[in-house]
Amino acid sequence: MELLGKSKTFFLTIITILALSAFAIANTCTEAYFNTQAHAIFDQESNLRLDSIFYSQSPAGWKGKKYFYNESLIEKVMVDFKQNPTHRAYWFFYRDTNETVINQKDFYEYIDSTYKKQDTLFHHLKEYYRTKYTCTLIIKITTDYYSHKYTLDEETDLSELIFKQDTIIETNHSNYNTDSSSVEKTFYVADINDDNKCYGYDEQQNLLHTFTYSPTENGFSLKQDDGENYIEIFVINEHKNTSSLRKTVKPAKIAPKARYFDLLGRYKFTK
Repeated sequence: MELLGKSKTFFLTIITILALSAFAIANTCTEAYFNTQAHAIFDQESNLRLDSIFYSQSPAGWKGKKYFYNESLIEKVMVDFKQNPTHRAYWFFYRDTNETVINQKDFYEYIDSTYKKQDTLFHHLKEYYRTKYTCTLIIKITTDYYSHKYTLDEETDLSELIFKQDTIIETNHSNYNTDSSSVEKTFYVADINDDNKCYGYDEQQNLLHTFTYSPTENGFSLKQDDGENYIEIFVINEHKNTSSLRKTVKPAKIAPKARYFDLLGRYKFTK
C-alpha cells in the first residue's frame, strides 16, 4: 500500500507539472537552462559556449570560473577562490588519447574521446587527478536529451535530462543497475506568466531553485537563486551577429544529485 501511495503521488506530480508547462510552449528560461548543461560546454556543434560562472557562496570556496575553448571544444577551466585570490585551480582537457599528455601534478586532467552515432554526440572522458587515473565519464547529447554517466571502481551513477516543451525532467540514478540503486527526480518548469523565469521542484513539489534568464549583448545570463545565495552563469553565442537565444538553438526533432558536473557546470566530485 505504501508503494502504491508513492506511485500515485508521483503520477499526480507529473500531471501537475506537465499541465503547468503546457501554458507556455516557448519559455526562454527553461530552454536556456537545458542549453547550459547540454549544449554550452560539450556540444561542439552548438553556437553556444559557457563563458563564466560567478558564485555568491560556494561550498568549495569558489568565487568564479572561466571556460576556454579551442575550435569549439572545451580546453581548460580556470577556478578562482574567494579566500585566496592569488590561488587558482585548473581542469585541462586533451583530445590526444596517449596518456603521456597527463602531466599536471596539482590539477584535474581529462582525456576526451569525441564521436557521433546518428543524432547522438558522445564524449568519453577519462579523469586524472595529480596524474593518477580516478574515474570515467560518458556524456551523451541530442537536441532534447543529455546524460552523463560516472564510473569509479565498481560504482556507477547516471544523471539524465529530458527536455520536452517547457519542462525538463532530471533523473539521477545512484549505484546504477545494482540491487542498491536509488532514483531522484527534479522537475524544471516554466513560469506561466513570465517567459524569462523558471523553477526547479523536487518530487514532493517543494521549490528548490528559481531561475532568471537575461539576454546580453552577445548571448545570455542565467541566474539561480537559492534563498540568500545565488549563482550566475554567462553564455556567449559564437555567431556574434545573432544575440537571440532562439536563433542559435537547433529545433528539437521529436533530447548532480550529480557528483561531478551538475546542471550549471559546477564540479561536485571530491576525493
